[in-house]
Amino acid sequence: MHDQGFWIKEEKGNNAFSYEKRGRNPRLFVAPVISGDFSDLQIGREVVFEDFEDGKLKSCVGLRNFVEMEVLGTPAVIFDNHNHAFYFWKEKGFEGATLVHVDQHKDTREPSEWYKGATLEEVFKYTNEILNVGNYVLPAVKCGLVGEVISITGNIGLDQEVRQGNVILNLDLDFFVSEMEIDFEKAREFLRKQAKMADFITIATSPFFIDQERALEVLRLIFAD
Repeated sequence: MHDQGFWIKEEKGNNAFSYEKRGRNPRLFVAPVISGDFSDLQIGREVVFEDFEDGKLKSCVGLRNFVEMEVLGTPAVIFDNHNHAFYFWKEKGFEGATLVHVDQHKDTREPSEWYKGATLEEVFKYTNEILNVGNYVLPAVKCGLVGEVISITGNIGLDQEVRQGNVILNLDLDFFVSEMEIDFEKAREFLRKQAKMADFITIATSPFFIDQERALEVLRLIFAD
């Protein structure tokens, strides 16, 4: 399902943001998934998120490809818009996982519909047509995929103990936007420790919230040995 890129053209998912105000036939691209490593993380050319900021339309390109890889020995997927995490968690078959959510946003808005599917095709459709970057965590809790959610939104949360045993590390690189004033070395130490103890890692580059060159630079500074 993720072997080819595709366009979301209807007023669904992330494409629903300011749909009527974004001109004729607004659409967003969802990149394909490849297996690779840090060298395969490249910025694409297609708009993957679009909305208004300070009254001006902001059109954001994302990753050329989503990349499945290992990060410090742990299976991981890196993608752009954060709602895609839901699909990859379901694909891996998690039940009652502890979610270590490191993000400047909690992403816990309620979706218009709760997930009731059973197949990966239904997960794929739900992820792209119902979920958006701000509402994918609660559906994961409600369907039993996630149990405890540990939300880290700033420096204080980095004092959390590292968790292990059925753990997903879910990182949004917008955690490192300049105005957040994150203690980078403290965050790096925490994330590396948690990455090594997690069962799975999902990382979003969040084009609307952080420059993509900066996001990939931070990603490599934290995890690339």
